[in-house]
Amino acid sequence: MNDKKKSVCVFPETVPSDGILFPLVQVFAPVVYCQAVEEDEIPVELQSPFAKELIASGLGQIRVPSPLGEQRDRFLALIGDLKNRRDDYAAQLKNLSLSGIGGGGGLRKESKSSIIENLLQSKGMEERQLEEQEMLLWQARLLLKLGEIFDSEQITLQRELDKISELENGLFSELRKEKGQPFSLTKAISSASGQDDSLHRLRLKAWSRLYCLGTDLQDEIGCFVTTNQDAVDLLLENYGSLREGVVQRFLQLMLPLQPGERNLQSSLQELQQRGAQFFTGLDDIFADPTLGPDAQQEDFSAVDGAWAQLLETVYPAAECGRGRLHFYVFPRIDPRELFMATFGRDEEQLKQVQQQAGANYTIIGWLETLLP
Repeated sequence: MNDKKKSVCVFPETVPSDGILFPLVQVFAPVVYCQAVEEDEIPVELQSPFAKELIASGLGQIRVPSPLGEQRDRFLALIGDLKNRRDDYAAQLKNLSLSGIGGGGGLRKESKSSIIENLLQSKGMEERQLEEQEMLLWQARLLLKLGEIFDSEQITLQRELDKISELENGLFSELRKEKGQPFSLTKAISSASGQDDSLHRLRLKAWSRLYCLGTDLQDEIGCFVTTNQDAVDLLLENYGSLREGVVQRFLQLMLPLQPGERNLQSSLQELQQRGAQFFTGLDDIFADPTLGPDAQQEDFSAVDGAWAQLLETVYPAAECGRGRLHFYVFPRIDPRELFMATFGRDEEQLKQVQQQAGANYTIIGWLETLLP
């Protein structure tokens, strides 16, 4: 195994899917993701055997930027209360009226009927008992946990839709014309059930606050990767208002998207043994990403280059698919400042993060799924 592999942090998901974990672990270790609560109970629909294997082997790592400590049970009681009383809060959730999260203003500008205040009061916690930063962290944790609940319900819904779709195919196969379109009820439902842009942005805001304001930050993370292209576009757009300079896309890296029938450990070992020179080259590239692309970097993205040929040997494209990981380097800015300024939307907390900032640059990656 390559001992020089850099760590990578997935954002903004607190329970990433195999679709991002598998590609990243080919060249990064550990693959890190943040969770809102220590020793948390993850919805069973989101717990994949592959993710468990990564954690058990040390190739994956869970971090809790701000542990709740003695408040953990109280917070989990809020989540349980929300699950049991979701009808009472459905309208507020639909309107994204989470105190301090949905809008751009501070806590005092929010309605007294906001969901988090109602929940806290029902558990005997008054807002005045909590410092503003602590309240922001509570709100961020709550939204991230709601995101997990949403994700698990979407998986359950999709499984049911798949069953209905199979039944449709059987019932309507004789009614379709040879060149006609298939019955599209489940397809329409599926397309309407995904996350909208506002929910994506709320999760980015909550994740950024949790990571940037947390008390247990880990500064050795090498880079941050997402599958959300809009998030990267917002970071690129906002950088110009924070620093003078140019963001560079310094690397594009082809990766397999799924393992097929292959064993994780044996496939990783084969890839790293056969591609030792490539991993050395990646170490050199990441040692100073501000130098810009060169011929060696171009080879990692070429569909017919030596790296692509190696991937075809270990992970055939027809079986394992292909993704392209785009890496950008943001010069002279700490990741906490970049995330907080772009997504956190809180001037007072941003000033605190800026005082703590120390990184010379930030590396952000976007994983693109390539069509066959």
